Amino acid sequence: MTIGIIGADDRAVAIGKLLLRSGSTVCFSDPMHQQTSASAAHALGNGAFASTPYRQAATCDTLLLTVHWEDLETALNALGSYKDGLLIDATRPPDLGEHSGAELLAHKLDNRHVVKAFVEPSKPGDTIKIAADDPEARERVESLISACGCSPENVGPLVHAREIERHAAPLHYLR
Repeated sequence: MTIGIIGADDRAVAIGKLLLRSGSTVCFSDPMHQQTSASAAHALGNGAFASTPYRQAATCDTLLLTVHWEDLETALNALGSYKDGLLIDATRPPDLGEHSGAELLAHKLDNRHVVKAFVEPSKPGDTIKIAADDPEARERVESLISACGCSPENVGPLVHAREIERHAAPLHYLR
């Protein structure tokens, strides 16, 4: 399985390392800084490479979105249409009130296969919370999490992704 990670910061690389444990190939893109995706792929070594979000949408089995919330529109524009593919949302949006970032993302993409997961950096043995409206997409991500050596914890539909997002550690980064 090839997983396209859109975002290439340290958290994306940590998630990529975990995904390599599942036997997946990892492909990085960074719509803000293309050189960063090459650096992320280099940091993982064999089993990782760099691409663009548009190519990832066309060639990867699954996409995993890790960009900072402020960069979401740029990432979605670079991605193009992605209505039917599995998208794992690992973003950390600000408090959006009654909706989760995952719900808004699913609506923007018109994609019912959005699953909230991998919000916190994890290591083998950790529990990873997931939320999804589509049972098949949830099962695929649960299998991926298990293959990484972690335990999936189903928290219900995407409306419950708010709880995952609100309990995520804040990101501190320099622009």
